[in-house]
Amino acid sequence: MRLWTFSDDKKEFDRNKNLINGNLKTVLDDKKISEALIKNSVEKLAGNKRVYILSDHSDIRKQYSTALENLGKVRDLNGNIINGNTVLGSVILDESKQDITLSNITVFSNREKNFVTVKELKDYEDNKIEDDTRIAEIKAAIDDDNYINMRNTLEKHLQDQSTALKKKNPNISICHVHDRGEDSIEYLEFIKDTLGDDTVVRAKKSRNSTQYNINPTTKRKNYIKLIDSKFENKSEYHIDKLTLKGKLYQQVKVSIQWDKLILNNYDYSVVKITLFKRDGTTIYKEPMLLITTINVTSKVIAKEIYHTYLLRVKIEGVFKFLKDVLGWEEFQVRDWESIKNIIAICFFIGGYFYEIKSELTKNETIIMICDLAKSKGKITHYFFLEGMRALLTALRVDLFRKERNISDELYAKMQAYAGIGVEF
Repeated sequence: MRLWTFSDDKKEFDRNKNLINGNLKTVLDDKKISEALIKNSVEKLAGNKRVYILSDHSDIRKQYSTALENLGKVRDLNGNIINGNTVLGSVILDESKQDITLSNITVFSNREKNFVTVKELKDYEDNKIEDDTRIAEIKAAIDDDNYINMRNTLEKHLQDQSTALKKKNPNISICHVHDRGEDSIEYLEFIKDTLGDDTVVRAKKSRNSTQYNINPTTKRKNYIKLIDSKFENKSEYHIDKLTLKGKLYQQVKVSIQWDKLILNNYDYSVVKITLFKRDGTTIYKEPMLLITTINVTSKVIAKEIYHTYLLRVKIEGVFKFLKDVLGWEEFQVRDWESIKNIIAICFFIGGYFYEIKSELTKNETIIMICDLAKSKGKITHYFFLEGMRALLTALRVDLFRKERNISDELYAKMQAYAGIGVEF
């Protein structure tokens, strides 16, 4: 990610940058990387009867940057608006729900000229936009059919994967799993009608149910929030030990309710989950609400829907790995084409490390590299890369000593400044 840092001089930096900035006839760009990821996932997973595509947006935060092209706005961990860009990533789990394959990447910014929000598009159609420059930008994007927003970017992103998998295996069953923010009627109908797939999506607590009360004065219907509505079916089960965000809970009771939900004359199922501590108090302030295209008719299916949603932690783990270990947010380029491509390359490289996961625990050399990082016997992506970092540092020091003809005595003096007591 640090293109400038690992280049020896500006000439080498320019050569490296030309590979990703679009100046060459043949360039490694985000679209080619996306196509390669999808092709790999199809070859690897199309033989499954059912797969689970976990997709989510991740903010690439560049809080202190000001000069980056198309620098958009995102939220920090506290919800504050800061500078940055957005990534939409997907991983696929096989039918065993164990093996992770990084399957698609889309990088965009809400400051691109062709980024037109759904509201802005409606205002344009209703002649409510007064800025002539912006009107021209929106018109050009629409005429060229290349305008983007959160909705159509997500739809294309998902359709590319679903279409590719079904082209290879028309009988494959696909379930898309999403967090809050993707529970709109448009999204649900897109999954159900356009893709013909299933989905499990977490609903916002503000969503209304189809249940209502009649205001005695106005005679109007007051719809009850879904989270407060009465569910027709209810069951519960217990978990002896449950760890959430590093905290261990014992003898957790899981209350699970399910019912039908009609949206635009379509039937969906909704599942409500509440976790209780052994003293009877709830673990979370609000219950979890899940909407699914899958017909929930029993406790077993309702429980499966809940566990399917919990698979989302796997893509969150991928994003954390990319940010904390591979330095996803640490790119040192400024033009938008290079930014998009280097973010996509990093996602691709992350996919490689997940591909070799099974080999990490078998290869003696890899085990030794992890030991170098003081892994205490743990063989993980993190310790492997930390060990590689130590090896590369040692190699760089050795090359430096040879280039400068540094004696053991002088090297010992240099180490002393770093607090290393080495005697020769």
